[in-house]
Amino acid sequence: MASDGILHKAKNGKCRICHRYRNTGKHLKAVGEVHHGYATGHIWECIDTSDCDKVANEKLQSNISGVVKANIQTALKVGRFKKYTFIS
Repeated sequence: MASDGILHKAKNGKCRICHRYRNTGKHLKAVGEVHHGYATGHIWECIDTSDCDKVANEKLQSNISGVVKANIQTALKVGRFKKYTFIS
């Protein structure tokens, strides 16, 4: 049985921009939801936007895998979500 990421909020989540795993109560805010088959859960972004952007740019300058680099570039290009977003 799959866990329900909507009703039972995760303790830690990954920011969609800087790709850091952080505490959802202290450092992250939910900016959307995913409802796709068994994939249900929140989309997270850091509350401290300046620190998040700084870490994302540092990761782009470092030697990281191509997929993570492309995900960070796409997230920076799209920007932060202004409205709560639903993805299915």
